[in-house]
Amino acid sequence: MMKRQLITLLLGLTALLQAQAQTDLTGRIYSNPNILAGVMEKAMDSIDQKIDSTRKAQLAQIEKEKGRKPTAAEQAKIEEDMKQAKEATVALKKALKTAIDVEFKDKRNMVMKAKMSVDDNLLKKAGVSWVKRKALKAALAVAPSSEKATYKLQGNLIIVEDPKEPDTLRLSSDGKYIYGTFDKNQKFRLTRTK
Repeated sequence: MMKRQLITLLLGLTALLQAQAQTDLTGRIYSNPNILAGVMEKAMDSIDQKIDSTRKAQLAQIEKEKGRKPTAAEQAKIEEDMKQAKEATVALKKALKTAIDVEFKDKRNMVMKAKMSVDDNLLKKAGVSWVKRKALKAALAVAPSSEKATYKLQGNLIIVEDPKEPDTLRLSSDGKYIYGTFDKNQKFRLTRTK
């Protein structure tokens, strides 16, 4: 019994070491259709809290100024304003998308492709002015859509060797995902598609 467990353990250990030694990312592609989704969800939570506190502040202001509780009509007006603010933030959340693809060309070179899209109608619905919408579109038009980099693989760490912006990504143990962070502590996940 003990001998069989030892053999099973050794075989499992050997398979694990071989899998780690043979990790080759060449030809793999990892993607995320909207890397900003998590950021926008956190922003929405914050905006919801601000809308709620604004509603309370407006009701308190009416009570303070008029010395009475707000009427049904005054409350309805505040609720309508808050509803419009919420709709604008939801439209803004849906208006901006950034898709990311990372392709490993060989054991040292990778290419990151970013596709940013903006829905003009949703931005308009969110109350973004014509000038700001045009400026955003112009900025996206000149933004690089593809960037080459070199990397090295150390265990499950993918170390991007960019002298200006070095980065470290983490490969999941099953190789299906790459995890990273951007914009301070905002985390993201890329899923293997090839």
